[in-house]
Amino acid sequence: MKKGGIPIKRLISLFLTLILLVSIAQLCTASSLGVGARAVSMGGAFTAIADDGSAAYWNPAGITQVKLGVSPTLGVQGRIDDLKAIQNKNLQDIEGALNLNYGAGLTMRHFALNGFGDLKGQIQKGDTQIQLTTDRVMRGTLSLATEMTSIFALGLNAKYVLVTTETVTETMDSQTTIENTGQGFATDLGAMFKVGKLVRVGAVLKDYTITKIKLDDGTVYELPTKVVVGGAVKVPVVGLVVAADLEKPLNGEELVYHLGVEQPILGLIFLRAGGYGDKQGLNFTTGLGLKLGPVSVDVAATLEKENTGIFVTAGLKF
Repeated sequence: MKKGGIPIKRLISLFLTLILLVSIAQLCTASSLGVGARAVSMGGAFTAIADDGSAAYWNPAGITQVKLGVSPTLGVQGRIDDLKAIQNKNLQDIEGALNLNYGAGLTMRHFALNGFGDLKGQIQKGDTQIQLTTDRVMRGTLSLATEMTSIFALGLNAKYVLVTTETVTETMDSQTTIENTGQGFATDLGAMFKVGKLVRVGAVLKDYTITKIKLDDGTVYELPTKVVVGGAVKVPVVGLVVAADLEKPLNGEELVYHLGVEQPILGLIFLRAGGYGDKQGLNFTTGLGLKLGPVSVDVAATLEKENTGIFVTAGLKF
């Protein structure tokens, strides 16, 4: 049965999935998800999907699914006023944490060239001083991928990494700034399996350091190296996509999980929801996509209690 041209089964399946995610969600503070509004709206469960302009970021093997793609993206978690205050070093006006990420590039099936960057700011206020710490990490990424067989693809990201850390300390009488920079090289290794037409499995080793990133003060900046495995299933008839990732940082931090769903409506509108977190709780995400031919626009929101965010991506994919 249809109502207004939209299959009721699709709406029911999406509604039930959203209810499930909301019912188990516990809001807590977590780190930024990554780039691309579509992936973010699905809770970062994108390792086994990775089929748009942000594919190189999530799984370099996924670029084999994109004949030609361009996808500039921008995301902010936190208050916009905090971003302005950080730029102007007005520490009194900063209220919380801030994550800013951005990216743009070109993807062409077996080759991709992208630039990704993120800025993380954290304020600490004491009785006698205020301290702002910011980390800016920029990655210039060259991606190469190949389909070994019709069901198996491999991909590699070679990354030039530029890191800038800054600590601004303000007391009653003065404000001091300490800035350090460093650079190095890192890599991502990715694989993707297609099990029939409806199931995909992906795995990635992300941000594995090739050369140490030594800062000006002699300290070594550690990239958040991690292993991610994920799976995605497309439900026949209704077209609902359900995805899940497990992420294990190699620095000993606890396992992080990602969950996401995507429901197409008439091939033009895409409703999405998801969550991410650890044993402490799940953060809720949501989003919407519009697609007209090769052109798409995606928006996403992260609904953390202390660090809500908005992400926007414009895409061109053939």
